[in-house]
Amino acid sequence: MGELSCGWQISSNTRERPRLIVEGARAPRQQQMLASIDLNLLLSLEALLEHRNVTHAARHVRLSQPSMSRALTRLRGIFNDDLLVRGSSGMVPTPQAERLARMLPPVLD
Repeated sequence: MGELSCGWQISSNTRERPRLIVEGARAPRQQQMLASIDLNLLLSLEALLEHRNVTHAARHVRLSQPSMSRALTRLRGIFNDDLLVRGSSGMVPTPQAERLARMLPPVLD
């Protein structure tokens, strides 16, 4: 599997959102998918993957629990994946969520 790298492209036009740039083996598909995601949703996803608990993730990014639940619902729709599923010891990331977890830290730092 090829290497994948990410970065942000920020336009001088203040009305445009920063665009996520992804390079690598599956870059066009990944770039199109990730570039269309609101940065706030990516921050919510990172918190959800770190805490594996909607309430704790919400506190981490200073959102209400219902807002974080809505963000998770939106993320599930965007990625067409459950991302986090309930397990016996809390929420467990799906394989897709684990791939995203590896991509997010370099992008958001």
